[in-house]
Amino acid sequence: MKNFKNYFMSIAIIAMLFASCSKDETAGEPKVGDEVATISLGAVLNDFIRSQDVLKQSIPECSDDAPMYARVVLTHDLGEEDVIVPINFDGTTYFTDYDEDLEIPIPSGETTTAVSLTDFWVYAEEPDDMTMPIWMAPKEGSDYEDFVNDALPNNFDLRAGSKKYVDVEVLCFDDREVNLYGYQFFDLVPVPLMKFCLFGNFCLTEDGRHYVAGYTVNVWEGDEPVGDPIYTEVSNEVIEDEGTGDYYSDPLCFWLPDTAETDTYFFEITLNNTDEYTSEDAGEVILSGPITDEEIRMFYSQEDDSTMDYYHFNYGCGGDNPPPFDDPRVEAKRYKACLKNLGDANAVGFAYLKLEGNQLTATTAATELTMGDVPQHIHENASCGDYGNPIWSLDNADTSWPEADAMGNMFYTRTFSLTNAEVSALGDPEARTAVLHEADFTPVACGEFDEY
Repeated sequence: MKNFKNYFMSIAIIAMLFASCSKDETAGEPKVGDEVATISLGAVLNDFIRSQDVLKQSIPECSDDAPMYARVVLTHDLGEEDVIVPINFDGTTYFTDYDEDLEIPIPSGETTTAVSLTDFWVYAEEPDDMTMPIWMAPKEGSDYEDFVNDALPNNFDLRAGSKKYVDVEVLCFDDREVNLYGYQFFDLVPVPLMKFCLFGNFCLTEDGRHYVAGYTVNVWEGDEPVGDPIYTEVSNEVIEDEGTGDYYSDPLCFWLPDTAETDTYFFEITLNNTDEYTSEDAGEVILSGPITDEEIRMFYSQEDDSTMDYYHFNYGCGGDNPPPFDDPRVEAKRYKACLKNLGDANAVGFAYLKLEGNQLTATTAATELTMGDVPQHIHENASCGDYGNPIWSLDNADTSWPEADAMGNMFYTRTFSLTNAEVSALGDPEARTAVLHEADFTPVACGEFDEY
């Protein structure tokens, strides 16, 4: 079981930029011959599915917009085509118009070439980088593959001199359910993305054994669950290993749009029963809250920005779960400060406060610190431009300071029981700042608390 301390080991900035449509032809063997063949693709919306009440509830509703363009991705013996082509309508069938990029070369000395149609999306307007499709052909292995007779890829041989017509079964598209069609999120949303993963344990009692948790996640863009989610009812799968009898699950991961601005995503985690346990809290939202892209970057390795730790929660096992997510059924006020470096220091991180009655839980995660003691306090003023004097020491129970490890990373959490006088002296945390220091009390990072 991973300790949350490891989740904040370092910061790394990731950017995943994905190119728009482009044609890629290969040179070299086999050589292009003089022969070609053309392809026309028919977009067939499955009328059988639309006529069945049960299945209509399982797949998205169709847009009233007429199909005008298709994006086609296919491979053949001499390369790959990734093209946008207009769609025609003959009164009965929609099909792709003639396009030179769908004129496929036949290898020299051959009469046929093997073709594989891998992607097929239909649009109501000529697409740019942000246009969403209205129809889509699902892929093999996806949740929607059983709703068509022939899920992609569609493999066939193309003969020289022929004009091949291929029907492609499509379903109506809902961008909230993008993962159900078998395409990667970044195939459809051409913006930089970042990955964030979850893993959970469940305990029937605080002193009981840990089970692999089953859970379902909804995700919204923004700091509140408003509007349509970008992920809806995504659940992990808890499986029994037939050889050992142990239950296991992979982390549940999400690709999130990451723009040049600070992005916020609201997560809602609901507990599920599994074959291994039954809980009276199943069906309840047990954790929720907003998390920013800056906080997610704390989960990535500074040495290797392709690796990351996951957010690990323990429900029913005693103690608080790591911020920024918390149990929405608990009456508490929660505050967060983004710690930014001061002077020539490089230190960065986050400080969190949770005030539940007279219980104050303080959590700090920071990196780029000097190894050793890290004195830290809540200061009297609201601005890092003038944070004023310390009014509360964020130290350990034995009055020692938390320490940064050899990599410059520090994780701290402690719950204080405050007297009424101390609650009054603390005042409104939104009028306070958190300040981290070197061992000699030189300030290295400061953050202004905001309620979230």
